[in-house]
Amino acid sequence: MQHLTRGVCWGIALFYLASPSTSAQTTENAQYLAQCPVRAPLFQVQDLKPIGNLPAGAIGVRADQADIDSETSIASFLGDVQVQFNEQFLMTAQATVNQASGNINASGATQFTDGYVQVKSENFRLNSAENRAYLAGASYQLIDSGAHGRADILSISEQQVLLAGSTFTTCPTEDPAWQLSASEISISENEAWGEAWHAKFELFGVPVLYVPYINFPITDERKTGFLFPTVRSSSKNGFEVELPYYINIAPNQDATITPRYMAERGLQLKGEYRVLSEGGFGQANIAYLDNDDSWETDDSRFLWRLEHRQNWSQQWRSYVNILDISDDDYLNDFGSDFAGRADAQLYRHARIDYLTDDWQVMLRAEDFELLGDFRSPYRTVPQITSYAQWQTMHEVDFALASELTHFRNQDISDDYATRFYVEPKMTVQIEEPAYDWLTELSYSYTYYDQSSPLSELADNPSRGLPQFRTRARLNLERDFAWQNSDYRQVLQPQIQYLYVPYRNQSDIGIYDSTLMQDDYQGLFRARRFSGLDRIADANQVTIGASTSIYNASARELLRFSAGQIYYFDDSRVSLFDDSAQVSDDRSDLAFEGRFRFDENWFVNAALQYDMEQNKTRKSQTAVEYRIDERNLIQFSHRQVTNILDDDIEQLGMQAVYEVNQQWQVASNWYYDLQQKRTNDALLALQYSDCCWAIRVSAYRRINRNLEFQAFDPMLGQPEFDNGVSVQFIIKGLGSDNGNLFELIEQSLFGYRHPFYLSN
Repeated sequence: MQHLTRGVCWGIALFYLASPSTSAQTTENAQYLAQCPVRAPLFQVQDLKPIGNLPAGAIGVRADQADIDSETSIASFLGDVQVQFNEQFLMTAQATVNQASGNINASGATQFTDGYVQVKSENFRLNSAENRAYLAGASYQLIDSGAHGRADILSISEQQVLLAGSTFTTCPTEDPAWQLSASEISISENEAWGEAWHAKFELFGVPVLYVPYINFPITDERKTGFLFPTVRSSSKNGFEVELPYYINIAPNQDATITPRYMAERGLQLKGEYRVLSEGGFGQANIAYLDNDDSWETDDSRFLWRLEHRQNWSQQWRSYVNILDISDDDYLNDFGSDFAGRADAQLYRHARIDYLTDDWQVMLRAEDFELLGDFRSPYRTVPQITSYAQWQTMHEVDFALASELTHFRNQDISDDYATRFYVEPKMTVQIEEPAYDWLTELSYSYTYYDQSSPLSELADNPSRGLPQFRTRARLNLERDFAWQNSDYRQVLQPQIQYLYVPYRNQSDIGIYDSTLMQDDYQGLFRARRFSGLDRIADANQVTIGASTSIYNASARELLRFSAGQIYYFDDSRVSLFDDSAQVSDDRSDLAFEGRFRFDENWFVNAALQYDMEQNKTRKSQTAVEYRIDERNLIQFSHRQVTNILDDDIEQLGMQAVYEVNQQWQVASNWYYDLQQKRTNDALLALQYSDCCWAIRVSAYRRINRNLEFQAFDPMLGQPEFDNGVSVQFIIKGLGSDNGNLFELIEQSLFGYRHPFYLSN
């Protein structure tokens, strides 16, 4: 059975304290805590030698002097006394052993260990009948976890440690930043958890909280209890606090219930359930606010999500991912781990796949929800696709693709269509070290049964289209040396010819087609539109080249690509208007560049340049200095022209930097050069040591009120949301990765790794 792991826990709780952690966080946390000082053991036991092979229940003693009273059966030992009872060892200056009862008494400074705990005390008493040892004036330390403290009376049995008038902390220092002091503490060795009664939680020696009972973890094992709270404040939500409660249901199941109080909106309840199975994973999330106090209406606001992935066998697998929200402004107002605040749509889908070596079948349902005042797109309910391929011995392959899809408008019940599509294809492909050549010849047939009350479309249009495509590439290499290092340059020029005759497709509705990106890779696609409702006519040649440089370890350090399409005929097929038609002799010139100067410096750039109007259509550039996952800084610039009759040009900066082991800072900033305003900004500071951490962050982001305005607020005069957040973390009563990288990933635009140079 697979086991779940989970994230951070809170150190101050009224009843229980959880210790769940994700595996990635646990690994990173372990690496971080490795920098903390290791607490030395109370005493060294490496020279401790077992006293022979004692039978179970027998007491063995080694000492400088021994005096045995035969009448009382009491043996007295003096000088460097070592007593062994099963797996328990006692070291003291003097001790007495009652041979009849098996009780042991020692006075003066004593040292005791049972392999789980080390104790130094003023005296020692062992009741062998109860198999329990009692130590007074004790200092103790758990061997595996390093947790330590003091106790007036410490009682140890085979599976339990009881402490009366005691303290507990996992801070490795002698003067801990935090500790629990309680009238009684019980630590279970087998279950790796502890309980305390009448406990005071102390920070820097000052009591800050009293609880009559508390349950806390000793290790990183998962346990039911409260997780770390988060306190924040914003202009939209007011004062805000979240207090997650984690429920360890089973080794493969858990749940989290999180009350979230917002002063301006009310009390929201969030829940999460996770389950692991053999070959699968499932997760369900829900968030519900009964009545938003900041709204004039009494409507409830909610989010729910369901995800499940399952591999049923080698051939069968399934996946479901469904997300729904109550209103278009939900993500902007509340945020979510499953969608970004800047997302313009929600995507939901479910699929079942059947796979063999030569045949693939997929049954899929698909749904898009546009956020804002837009016409709802069509749902795919359902779609069945099939792809079969047969390989021959003479570089000739045959394939057959087919699809049956039903589309239905989300808002208009009698706006629907059923599409049938079939495409046989013959492919000739030759691959050699110096070159490769690909030629495809196909014929596609599409039939529609459609009904649309909003437009005059044919009821049963059909379309048959042949397509011819041939592409050739050369692979040229040369070795060279530069600054006493060896490198290899690879140059790959390529040329492609594509022919698709024109067919009038105006009687076909547009259900899943849109114009695809014309970047360097897009220049060599066989089609300009996604989906099947529009297949563009083409009579064109694409010419391009890409060059890369590799070091002696075959790591790609540089890649530069450039290409352009030359049109012999205009492409007359369009989408909703004539903007998607091609009337120029050539496409935009597309460039891509990726550079890796060393282990830390990266540059990524892409450009689409209009040769006819001598202007940049699209460009994006990112420069990043990355030391590791905890330290990076990235600068970016992007520009897009002729979007909604306006241009977009934006500067961005994101950074996470660990000043030292204690201090870490994170920031992001996105500035709109066209509107002369900051759209998103964040600054966070965290202090962390081996015992505790505090995280303070402040943000300012654009407020996207999609529910109440029909225009894009990015281009108007939107409102801004400002807020601060404070999170206090107690380490050792759970785990935390101590990294601020997650904050910039949750910002309005989020972090995007701009380069993926392969090795």
